[in-house]
Amino acid sequence: MKNSRLFEILYLLVEKRAVTAGELAERLEVSERTIYRDVDALSAAGIPVFTQKGQGGGIRLMDQFVLDRALLSRAQQDEILFALQAILATGGGAEEETLARLTALFRREGGGWLEVDFTDWGSGAAERENFALVKGAILASSPLSFTYYSSAGERSRRTVEPARLVFKGGCWYLSAFCRRRQDWRVFRLVRMEDLTMEEGTCAPRRPPERLEVPTPDEYRGVDLRLRFAPAAAWRVRDYFHPRQITQSPDGRLLVACNFPEDQWLLSFLLSFGSQLEVLSPAYWRDILSGEIKKLSAVYET
Repeated sequence: MKNSRLFEILYLLVEKRAVTAGELAERLEVSERTIYRDVDALSAAGIPVFTQKGQGGGIRLMDQFVLDRALLSRAQQDEILFALQAILATGGGAEEETLARLTALFRREGGGWLEVDFTDWGSGAAERENFALVKGAILASSPLSFTYYSSAGERSRRTVEPARLVFKGGCWYLSAFCRRRQDWRVFRLVRMEDLTMEEGTCAPRRPPERLEVPTPDEYRGVDLRLRFAPAAAWRVRDYFHPRQITQSPDGRLLVACNFPEDQWLLSFLLSFGSQLEVLSPAYWRDILSGEIKKLSAVYET
């Protein structure tokens, strides 16, 4: 308790440079005599704190203390602040106070220069609540149950022992031990519904070092050659690696890639509309043509 109070006093002195014993006593709910004993303890620890009598006096911290005592360069301080801001963006609460204190400690002004937001455009409160619940289950070592939709659209109820949240490829994933499969599985947060934190705790388990999505037994990939209109360039460069893209003299983009051959691929290709032409394989041209005819029939009727 005393160490916490000493840090609070030091933080207030760094923030305000001078404060009276009465103000400290009232804020920390102790006597002024206790405050003076704490000041002596800080001084004995090498903190350049002193008292000054008279008007404008009080307990003060020697000027330039932060710069003289800092063990971190300005660049390292910025890295710490950035990391805390990133953690805060994941839904943390306690980090906000820590961020505010370190911002004051490092003498930073204009703290609004950076904003980190991992959520998708248009995402609602429900997505943030799901993230907070998953994070809470991990920290509490509690089992988590939810309804999950696979990439093939299959719906199942899972109970898992959550271990790690991973942000990869613009998406949040949960690495967890699935009690149904009796093995480690990766779940994409956006496909999780009806999350419930179960009673009890999980036995300690070490998650895999790398996030690997298991390949289904029925997995089949397809090598595609695609041609995109110049107007689709911004989406193409968001989805594909630069090494997969070749720009032709007329501005169109040629892409060579491999995707799992499933319903998702059909939806993905159709999302580009007339801005995309599949060059090969030929049977995928037929698949898209047939789907477009079905879509056209819906609106013709």
